[in-house]
Amino acid sequence: MKLFLVAIDGSEGSNAAIDEALDLAQEIGAQVTFVFVRKPPPSLLGSPYYERLLRSELAKARVTIDAATSKALEVGVDTQGEILEGDPVDEILSLADNERADLIVMGSRGRGALAGALLGSISSGVVQHASMPVLIAKKRSARQPVAA
Repeated sequence: MKLFLVAIDGSEGSNAAIDEALDLAQEIGAQVTFVFVRKPPPSLLGSPYYERLLRSELAKARVTIDAATSKALEVGVDTQGEILEGDPVDEILSLADNERADLIVMGSRGRGALAGALLGSISSGVVQHASMPVLIAKKRSARQPVAA
């Protein structure tokens, strides 16, 4: 059975990746693993701020994974979720290799101004170093098709 690894972060780009991956997975009967990679909070924050930030980030990761998993179950796609910590490019590639993924699916841009300014540096890094195909999903246009 084919396995798709879908990198998500709660952004519009990651929602587009979820939709694309689920459409493809339905068509060919593939399994989907959703992965949320979070960067470790700076330990310089000290207690209790470090713990609060860590709890908040883990809660966001769980909510994001749960929403994607629910969407997959609604359309009948077998799925699982992973929350990892570290460099997003390294963690995505490592999981894809370890799980022997057939395809990595991700959005073209992540969250925040920095991600936008870097023009999708995470997706770019994954594309450059992946040993399997990578599908970059873009948010679908809101334009309606024009009837002829």
